[in-house]
Amino acid sequence: MMRSRDRPTRRHVLVLAYYFPPMGLSGVQRVSKFVKYLPERGWDVTVLTSQPRGYFAFDESLEEEIPRAVRVIRTGSVDPTRVFRSKETVSLPAEGVRRSLSKASQWIFLPDNKVGWFPSAVRAAGRVHRARPVDVVFSSAPPYTSHLVGRSIASRADVPLVLDFRDDWLDNPRHEYPSRLHYAIQKNLESKAISSATAITTINAQIADDIHKRHVNRSDAPSITVIPQGYDPDDFTGRNEGGQQGYMSFVYSGIFYDAQSPEAFLRALRRAIRMRPTMADEVLADFVGLVPAYMAPLVAELGLERLVRYHGYKAHNELTKMLSAADVLWLTIGDRPGAEAISTGKLYEYFGTGRPILGLVPEGVARRDLSRYGAAEIVDPDDVPHIAEAILRLHDRWKADQMPAADADFVMQFDRRLLTRRLADLLHDVVDSVA
Repeated sequence: MMRSRDRPTRRHVLVLAYYFPPMGLSGVQRVSKFVKYLPERGWDVTVLTSQPRGYFAFDESLEEEIPRAVRVIRTGSVDPTRVFRSKETVSLPAEGVRRSLSKASQWIFLPDNKVGWFPSAVRAAGRVHRARPVDVVFSSAPPYTSHLVGRSIASRADVPLVLDFRDDWLDNPRHEYPSRLHYAIQKNLESKAISSATAITTINAQIADDIHKRHVNRSDAPSITVIPQGYDPDDFTGRNEGGQQGYMSFVYSGIFYDAQSPEAFLRALRRAIRMRPTMADEVLADFVGLVPAYMAPLVAELGLERLVRYHGYKAHNELTKMLSAADVLWLTIGDRPGAEAISTGKLYEYFGTGRPILGLVPEGVARRDLSRYGAAEIVDPDDVPHIAEAILRLHDRWKADQMPAADADFVMQFDRRLLTRRLADLLHDVVDSVA
């Protein structure tokens, strides 16, 4: 292996990411933060992404964070979002509609409905490599079409490939296979992608273990490195912490879909207020992001209209201010098969605030990390009575000005700069291994 002092001053990585700023929401954070900090670690970066079309949210502030030296190549794609005009914000569909569209999509498109990005992405990647040779390809998924693009260009350019799994591919808890044939095809596609990879990164050990088990007997199985989700300290510099003019604020950021629902929290909040009526004048529930259509009627049914506030989608730099000003941050991961492997990106941004967290999560990665955080109340996601009790305990501590403190050493390991350094070192090692 090449010694570090013998390495070239700069190396060139091609990053494949269908979701990238100005697209918003949590799916873009991991890659955009890697791209922000990789140049500091000896890497020149070219990002290959899609031309933005219809999407649920856009965030220009994230685009402004990308260093000017980073080259971003945007290509067209023949996929369902092409029916929308450029950068058109679309509404979040009702859950029943979303599930129906998802099932139809999984019948028709393999590996996913972004497969129409493959031809233009491969052509563009070839042009990038001819203009300035790429040392390594880094592909982040979902969508898993990205890994097929990575496999193709890495093979053609004869350079190493690193596959990043933000979710599991084959055993994704949000994926339903219409038939055994669909499962077999997906398994084959995953196998081919992994056989082409020099290394794999995942967001948690559960996904790493699942991939390892599926490929453990392969002589060509690549190494797997866990680089978790994280937070960017720059996002929280100088933020004021806690308090909203005498109200105790519970803040949720993001969207609700699949098994993630606000219902258990809202019912628990009503239950807590019935047990302690004075809370009705002391508590606010703030929702920052996209909420389902059924939420407003549910809030009205529960008599919580005066307590619940909707803020809509906020640019990331505005969101971090709201997170830092919360008294309690809360999240939910629905209890469903495969939920143990979900470690949602918002949790690690919550960690970056150091604020108390109410975690409505099943057994799994998120619950284990919350237990180590040191400032969390952890409850099963659908256990309304125990959620209500946790709310009351947090209210007691808020009244006494004795809110729990986070473990700073634990939080520090999720610093995006440190995580990017690990990725940069891995990319260097991968290139050295084939030199």
